[in-house]
Amino acid sequence: MNRIERYLGQVVFTHTLLVLLVLLVILGFSEFMIQVGKLTEEYTLAKGALYTLLKLPVYAYEIFPVALLIGTLMGLGALANQSELTVLRVTGWSIGRILWAVLKTAMLMWLVMALLGEFVAPASEAYSKKVRGEALQKGFSIGSGSGFWLKDPERYIHVGQVISPVELRNVSIYRQQDGEIQQFLQARKALYEQGQWVLSGIRQQSIAFIGAEYESSENRPEGNEQSLKPQETKLPLLDWQLTKIQRQNADFPLEPQVLESLSIETRYMSLTDLYGYIGFLKQNELDAEEYQLAFWRKLAMPLVVMGMIAIVFPLIFGSQRQVSMGQRVFVGILIGMGFHLLNQMFGNLSVVYQLPAALGAFLPAVLMLLIATLWLKRVR
Repeated sequence: MNRIERYLGQVVFTHTLLVLLVLLVILGFSEFMIQVGKLTEEYTLAKGALYTLLKLPVYAYEIFPVALLIGTLMGLGALANQSELTVLRVTGWSIGRILWAVLKTAMLMWLVMALLGEFVAPASEAYSKKVRGEALQKGFSIGSGSGFWLKDPERYIHVGQVISPVELRNVSIYRQQDGEIQQFLQARKALYEQGQWVLSGIRQQSIAFIGAEYESSENRPEGNEQSLKPQETKLPLLDWQLTKIQRQNADFPLEPQVLESLSIETRYMSLTDLYGYIGFLKQNELDAEEYQLAFWRKLAMPLVVMGMIAIVFPLIFGSQRQVSMGQRVFVGILIGMGFHLLNQMFGNLSVVYQLPAALGAFLPAVLMLLIATLWLKRVR
């Protein structure tokens, strides 16, 4: 970059960072107030504050395109009001050259945010869910990508994979008595039907002790040492209350609503996690449209950034009068909200009508770039 490009980049960077910080403060305060309303003896104010702080990387990644749009409008708008852009045009800088200079900074900022969304935001989101889930659901422990554990006074239960709020895979149940494992039950699948979890593909093992009837080694015959003797049986189906979780001194069953509230949303997952999970769903002949849409939306983010920058230039160079900062912020919010609604609409339509997920992800960004290009040609 030459000196002018660095100056333009600095203006865009500082204004975007300022807008991003303001939006994060607003969103963080709103989230903290929501968590204050959920405080209990277990879920303390400190945990609510920690949950809010852990959500900030997620919010930063989500609102970055809108922050970039408003920040670019404010930065370049200030230069336009001070006639600095006019001086650049007089010295031979075309609109395309100014656009390219701003895009360099915007893409560098997007690269940093992409790394944040790929590595920091998913881990932060998962840990925030774990902190709040374990505080609000005593005995409910969310694990890593290998599944999660549940417990009650008599059983330890491990769920290998959550396919959906009403379908679990690879459920292992360990029944204990007097501190010892007495029974092991493994189910290939668990479906939530009519208020009960229906386990299928069940393999059950009961553990007995040989020689346990002899109280001391002195009375036990030779060769009759105490040992484990597993007895395996297979069951076709089993209707069973999966578990009960303690919450505010009351028992309640594990229901789909609990899993749904504690599961990580697709837009917070990293590209590698999405790719791996899409492959898993396809191998098991399950619907992967929602995850494919989230995957392609992440890949379409550079086009979204380019579209957000490109739509600013007709607004800046198409107006020959002084425009206040408040007006520019208002216009930026309107454009950002409009793009978000358009993005959501095309994405949902692609899922409902079984259209290619890449089309639903890339089409809004392409439309914005096309509109900005045609508008900019009219301004020139």
